[in-house]
Amino acid sequence: MERAKAIHTIIVEMTTGMLVLATVAVVILTGLAFGSSERRHRLREAADAVVLFGTGIGTPMILLAIISGFRQWPVEALLHGAIIQNKIFASIIALCFWGAFLLFRLAGGRQVWERPGPALYALALALGGFIYLVFTASIGGSLAGKPSGFEELARLFIETRRTFVLPMTVSVLLAAAGVLLPVAVASWAKKKTP
Repeated sequence: MERAKAIHTIIVEMTTGMLVLATVAVVILTGLAFGSSERRHRLREAADAVVLFGTGIGTPMILLAIISGFRQWPVEALLHGAIIQNKIFASIIALCFWGAFLLFRLAGGRQVWERPGPALYALALALGGFIYLVFTASIGGSLAGKPSGFEELARLFIETRRTFVLPMTVSVLLAAAGVLLPVAVASWAKKKTP
């Protein structure tokens, strides 16, 4: 049990670090979409590399964090604990947001950061993923008895330990929309460009 907790903690810390780094880079890139210069172009390239690095590692690691989290809790707690179900829900939604972000960025290429509209959409996806990552980390820290700085940050938005669990069909629909919307936007954008 202790080994599973240690592995989960390591995976969560790496996931959080990668995606916080990516979020900061996305904020910078979105700001750069509203101006242009050679200096900004170099900064845009560097920040985009950070985004791809952070999301390329952090997004699949969310799935590893979910799997390692399941290994440390008894099945009864997973099925009947509302707080644990909130954590599972928040981590799945975070995975959907970051997965959608990564798909959108890969489909749109660096051009995503050249116009304010696509950059703002990418920012919305990244911030959605970041907020749900904060919720997940807040609940996890609370469950482990080791509150983190995310606990206070999460309370700016919602009391994560008293939220409700959505029905599975609603969760699946949200996840599907989160994955399919950027794919639809990317294919539409490719048709619009000559």
